[in-house]
Amino acid sequence: MERAPSIFLHPDIDRPRTSRLIGWLENPAVMRYLNEEQGISSRLRKVAERTDPVFLACQLNRQGRFFFVCREGHSEPIGFVRLAELKKHDAYELVVAIGQQTLWGRGYGTQAICRCLETAFFDRRANTVAANVHRDNLRSLRAVEKAGLRRMSQGGDYVHFSLTREEYLNQKLRALV
Repeated sequence: MERAPSIFLHPDIDRPRTSRLIGWLENPAVMRYLNEEQGISSRLRKVAERTDPVFLACQLNRQGRFFFVCREGHSEPIGFVRLAELKKHDAYELVVAIGQQTLWGRGYGTQAICRCLETAFFDRRANTVAANVHRDNLRSLRAVEKAGLRRMSQGGDYVHFSLTREEYLNQKLRALV
């Protein structure tokens, strides 16, 4: 497998990036394993058409933090990540989607998860990051495990993963030695 170039998380939300996001949310292959509300793309399109991008950014960041995933040297997004605040204090749920299908299976999802974990533990001061991955989404299951999250349980169609700040820091220290 060809190694994926580095990625970065882009916080800026503008109309062109939002249009790309809406396109991904309208793609059945991208949406297949995402647990998004029915009609999210049409609601997002209405908000994007009727309001300033600043308000759209507020909407996307309403319950946590939203970023576009971009390749180094490119400003066009290839996907998105969201850190959604959970009711448990200092805990977040990680959602990642690489929307550009031609890039699936190349390691971008794993890199996006790693960058998101850095953001969660260092910038947001999270104690725990969780992810719920559909049991049939083999690429995402591998990406989450490669990024260091631990498989905790399986319920229904979803496999539940978790990583604490202490576990994350220990993994980083072991990687240095």
